[in-house]
Amino acid sequence: MDQKSLLTAEIIRKKKFTIMLCGVLLYFLTCMAKLLIPGIIFNDLQKIGLDTRMIAGTGAAFMYAYALSQLLAGVFSNRYGGVRILLIGGTLFAVGTTAFPWTANYPLMIFFRVVTGLGAGTVFLGVVKLVNDLFSAKFALVLGTVMLCSYFGPVCGTTPMVLLVKYTSWQWAMTIPGIIALAGIAVILTQIRGTIRATASGNALKPLLLMLKNVEMWKLCIFSPVIFGIYYIISSQLGQKILTDQCEMTPEGASTIIMTLTVIVALNNVAGNFVLRLCGNRKKLFCIYSFLLTLAGSAIGFFIFRTTASIIATAASFILIAIPAGFFPIFSAAAKELNPPEDTGLAVALLNFWCFIFIAGFQNISGRILQQYAISGSLSYPPAAYSAVFAFMSIASICGLLMCAFWKKLPVKS
Repeated sequence: MDQKSLLTAEIIRKKKFTIMLCGVLLYFLTCMAKLLIPGIIFNDLQKIGLDTRMIAGTGAAFMYAYALSQLLAGVFSNRYGGVRILLIGGTLFAVGTTAFPWTANYPLMIFFRVVTGLGAGTVFLGVVKLVNDLFSAKFALVLGTVMLCSYFGPVCGTTPMVLLVKYTSWQWAMTIPGIIALAGIAVILTQIRGTIRATASGNALKPLLLMLKNVEMWKLCIFSPVIFGIYYIISSQLGQKILTDQCEMTPEGASTIIMTLTVIVALNNVAGNFVLRLCGNRKKLFCIYSFLLTLAGSAIGFFIFRTTASIIATAASFILIAIPAGFFPIFSAAAKELNPPEDTGLAVALLNFWCFIFIAGFQNISGRILQQYAISGSLSYPPAAYSAVFAFMSIASICGLLMCAFWKKLPVKS
């Protein structure tokens, strides 16, 4: 390669690095978006006339769309490349996030939440592809650092956003992430020339079709998402409302506890590897341990809302549920071991797809359970309503634990 070609390659690499940094910013915002709606504006949405099922629908629509985008982006990312995937995803996310707060029409609200979710999931795969292009030799280290930084997005989506809602309005508070995302897209557009490669050829669906014949992969994709479905009921849907309704906390105090949960999840993306080592790298044992924590937290929640809920007991329940929600990298490693090395990205995307299908489904179910206990003219729900939600979470945990027990043991890799 001559000097001119080397110079051109270096310029393109610098442009891709700038685009990747913008992608990290967008990924940070998408991680924050998972918790914003309906979590911290549940009461605000009630005040504009939405019932519990409709409010749950705003969260579920995002999660279903996020799941679908994971699968689509995973299948086509090799064909279209990271820059193109990131630009498409970032644009969809920015448009959906900016438009959602300013429409009072419920079908339009759901439409923009779907647009937001499709963009958010695509952003993640775009960042993964760029990290692989730029740092293939240090892929795990760089991606882990990116994920750790971005997982603090939910931290900013709790107490800081609650204060922003308090001192501005929920519409403006929900719009600001979209405005920041639009700024990130604008920077990407200034760097895009020469970074988009030609579309690759080949059958993009063949690896997915082979993966769908893998029975043990199916089991992993069914039981592990239960953990994340339960956690998101607390973190992004009901946790804030439970603490303000039943524990009589201020919105700021409640959001601080939810923020603590997000910090635990973020840190456990790294700490989970040390726990796995304590389990002798036996992933099946690790998964059983994770389900026992989720079941314990769900069972505590079921019992405390049948008596008198205390802040300490409620927080303990939430923390037990949050701990295994930070172990997604371990479940991803299990998915990697169950599939050919060249299909690792698709395996992680497929697992993430099912996680968000479960998250959305669990939010719909919990919303319907709460609606059965709705009191006319009141924004609050009785303790029995929350006890019923935790009963559902406990049953789901038991089912996941039983399926995990029959999961084929994976070979330990050196």
